[in-house]
Amino acid sequence: MKKAIVFAVACLAAAGIGFGTYRLAAAKRVIDEAPPPGLAFTDLDGAEHRLEQWRGKLLLINFWATWCTPCIEEIPELVKLQKQYGSRGLQIIGPAVDDADTARAAMSSLGIDYPVMTGSVEALTAAMEKLGNDKGALPFSVVVSAEGRIIERHLGQFSAAELQALVQPRLAGNPPGNHPDNHPANRPDNH
Repeated sequence: MKKAIVFAVACLAAAGIGFGTYRLAAAKRVIDEAPPPGLAFTDLDGAEHRLEQWRGKLLLINFWATWCTPCIEEIPELVKLQKQYGSRGLQIIGPAVDDADTARAAMSSLGIDYPVMTGSVEALTAAMEKLGNDKGALPFSVVVSAEGRIIERHLGQFSAAELQALVQPRLAGNPPGNHPDNHPANRPDNH
């Protein structure tokens, strides 16, 4: 019996160390890659928008759906963020895995003031896969720098604090060098 308990404790300790190492490596990882070429979304009026049109802005692409509770809970924070930082270069877009009428109604009821996109489930699933979400889960967010490079992927609901920490330091008006990607520990060549 003692051997089984010692073995179980050793397994748990090894799993904990492995998970901690994984989390530490993930926390220091910097994504710096181009989005897939030609990626486009359709707005609620049927007009196509390519990611390139937002070059020069910090772009937060937030995939969501009206039937996704964490998505709906996250949206008020995204609305606040767009209001707070839109004038400093933030642009949020919200591809909705819903039909245009459902998305339009939700946009009104939730007070969404940033562009909402829609399309077929297949097209939006393909776009999520191209951006790194191979699970198809929602909410799913991708942050693209003003230079047009993917700098963050996030599967799941953001907290208000996580959104602030992600967006605020990367916007216009911050002192030079006060950018998380400029910290030596976060540079890809230091790993």
